[in-house]
Amino acid sequence: MTVEPSDPNFGESIPGQVILAAVTDESISVEACSAAVESAHSGAVVTFAGVVRDHDEGKGVSWLHYTSHPTADAIAKQVATEVADAHPGTRIAVLHRIGDLTVGDVALVCAVASAHRAEAFAACASLVDEIKARVPIWKEQGFTDGSTEWVASLG
Repeated sequence: MTVEPSDPNFGESIPGQVILAAVTDESISVEACSAAVESAHSGAVVTFAGVVRDHDEGKGVSWLHYTSHPTADAIAKQVATEVADAHPGTRIAVLHRIGDLTVGDVALVCAVASAHRAEAFAACASLVDEIKARVPIWKEQGFTDGSTEWVASLG
């Protein structure tokens, strides 16, 4: 049986695809990830942006520095592939930034396109959770009082 794009089940018959998955020291944006996953097939594009906030547990934050293990890029790609496999018909992009960031900078971007919103939301939520749980990236936070703290992004 051939499934045509006009068939309401078209997206579910296509395996999920990873369009972009990387750990980078360059600036990242929601727009870039969103554009990467868009297609004529997609009726929904769901995005997530993890942005550096100005506080953590009651303390003012001035800056963050993200450090990654050399395997972080490969693990991000593996995680994205597993999420795509679990969510047929999706197109996935994920970027995690490392290096020095300030309040307002984007640290993590995920975009998932799908024929239907429910699948896009589910895949995006899973992608964010798995990236944060499994990709070996750590952050050092600089507080407004001059103190610093290391936080593992794993788990």
